[in-house]
Amino acid sequence: MADSTMTSRERVLAAMRREPVDHVPCVCAFNALSPVQRRGHGWNFPWPEGASYADRLAYELDVLGIDSLVPAGASLVSSHPDVTSRAWLEGDVLHKAFTTPAGELHAAVHYNAGWPHGENIPFYSDFNVGHFVEPWIQTEEDLERFTYVHRLDDSADRVAAALDGLRRTRELADRHQLAVNASGGMGLTGAQHLFGATDLCLATMDNPGLVDAYLEHEHRINLRCLEVMGESNCVDSVRRNGFYETTDFYSPAQLTEFLGKRLTAEADCAHANGMLVSYTMNTGVMPALDHLAAIPFDTMFGIDIAFQGVDLGEINAKLGSRMSFFIGPSSTYHIWFGDDLCRQAVRDCFDAFGKEGLIIAPCVSSHAIMPWENTLAMIDEWKKCR
Repeated sequence: MADSTMTSRERVLAAMRREPVDHVPCVCAFNALSPVQRRGHGWNFPWPEGASYADRLAYELDVLGIDSLVPAGASLVSSHPDVTSRAWLEGDVLHKAFTTPAGELHAAVHYNAGWPHGENIPFYSDFNVGHFVEPWIQTEEDLERFTYVHRLDDSADRVAAALDGLRRTRELADRHQLAVNASGGMGLTGAQHLFGATDLCLATMDNPGLVDAYLEHEHRINLRCLEVMGESNCVDSVRRNGFYETTDFYSPAQLTEFLGKRLTAEADCAHANGMLVSYTMNTGVMPALDHLAAIPFDTMFGIDIAFQGVDLGEINAKLGSRMSFFIGPSSTYHIWFGDDLCRQAVRDCFDAFGKEGLIIAPCVSSHAIMPWENTLAMIDEWKKCR
């Protein structure tokens, strides 16, 4: 590009730090969705359904001319050696149970056309929430059993495997001069997948100790993963999934009570290990601004600018002095409904945030079933404004 004097890695990381850039970067997440989610819709991405990551990445860089973050992660969990599992159907209800040294951990879901996981019930899936007949965690006993199935494993072999995977990811990123972004925990987002949405909200009031104990269990795993990522020297940034850690479900005081110290400790750990920290939050943002301002995140990712009551000026005033923003057209509004809407959304973001600390991105992703021309409109408008 004529206006490019930085590598993509340099540009994106500088923008995340609110430092000068040759031009505002654009990073797009492309979500293929599951076959169940795509049912009744066409495939609108310009690459085939079976395209490899390498082919998709080449299209992003060479055809679309955008930036990209190479995804990474470090898995440091495993089950106790005495844990066994089984799954079975009873009519239209799917059951899964783990036998652990502390007893049986069980969940059940409605097994119907909307269930995408076959005869399996994962711990972490958005689909759990709408299908639960019985969630994974309801009691302290359930949580104890869960910790036998999903326990920290930082054995030498496990750490070595994680480091090897991170190094291979870094090699791929370096070939294209891209930054590496790793997943960094789920908190109440993951808890919702285990407890169910309504039950988790009630538990924060009726049994806060149970929720706190789950969050502490995950927090310990998150911290060790961050240390290993830092040890690898291969990860540029870590993104914490706060998608459901919002005032759609909890008061600002609850968010601070359950998350404030843990999020701060995780951000501090990432920084101590040389990594930037981004935080995903899509809706329910405005009442949480003071809560967010108290946590040392480097950047916010995915705020839905079309959501009722969102004020970009207030967001920038509260957070923009030290945080950057991955922000742009709303997935569920702009990218669904029109070229002109997408272009205006891009201009609105430039007007609100300027060119410092801004990374244009669909919030939170462009989906395979959405009109492709709307994503192209977003990219074209970014090129005009950047």
